[in-house]
Amino acid sequence: MAATLRFFVYLPQGDRKPWRECIAACERLGPTAAELPERFGPGDVLITWSPFRLSKRWVAVRDVRAAGGRAVVLENGWLSPPGGARYFQFALDGWNGTGRFPDGGPSRWAAWGVALQDWQRQGGHVLVLGQKAQSIADARRMPSGWAQSLRLETRRPVLRRMPGAARPLEQDLRGAWCTVTWTSTAAIKGLVAGIPAFHCGPNTLCPELSKPGLDVEAPIYPDRQPVFERLAWCQWTPEEIATAEPLARLLDLPHDGVPVRLDEPAAVRPRYTLLGRVRDLALRLPGDHPVRRRLGMS
Repeated sequence: MAATLRFFVYLPQGDRKPWRECIAACERLGPTAAELPERFGPGDVLITWSPFRLSKRWVAVRDVRAAGGRAVVLENGWLSPPGGARYFQFALDGWNGTGRFPDGGPSRWAAWGVALQDWQRQGGHVLVLGQKAQSIADARRMPSGWAQSLRLETRRPVLRRMPGAARPLEQDLRGAWCTVTWTSTAAIKGLVAGIPAFHCGPNTLCPELSKPGLDVEAPIYPDRQPVFERLAWCQWTPEEIATAEPLARLLDLPHDGVPVRLDEPAAVRPRYTLLGRVRDLALRLPGDHPVRRRLGMS
């Protein structure tokens, strides 16, 4: 006999997270609470934000999976299609390439009208995409200092783009040979623009399209269309989430209610070098400062 569904929405509350829409979706499907239970059961479904190491969200995901329940994980969307709407990743038991979601075919991607540009095979600079520094050391987040300290075996100019850069991302992508990132979804915009991607983190949203490692002189040029058609089904607008369609699609995936033991996420140490520290200090200078330009910081 199937366990009775119960929904627990454990999201940061505010306009930047679709917690109201998630509650509305859950209420369409079963009993819903905005706080965690004393004990999870096999019929329980947790809705939460990315559960990084040492966070209460990680503990909640660990506990619901240990009880045989399910965890729906949200994160910022991997692409912003035309129209100005905000999108969020919406997947089962993971995010940024580790979550599960059903493939609904090419129609959703086609409706966005995103044109894939031809692969750029004559680019000049390598674009390193830094990510926001975090207080919690989790290998799924960029280690502190990684982007500033990264050394690449290439004679090409290296441009290091850090969070808060004044120039539009599209400007830094223009004329790029490739992008290099830990796990940043900013590389997706580069892939759409025909810029090959490399990643160094333990996972990435589309591993089929991004080459692991730092051999930047040997990029790959895979077929992007089927990958983006599939990925279109793992991000939704708040309005779409409120209809419960994304949630219902995830709940249709096979689920046997068997308890799953999750290992503690791996920690990661800072990666600063001396030159990386200098580049980090340069970030405090005005964006057009000649020192920043000389160090390739954006």
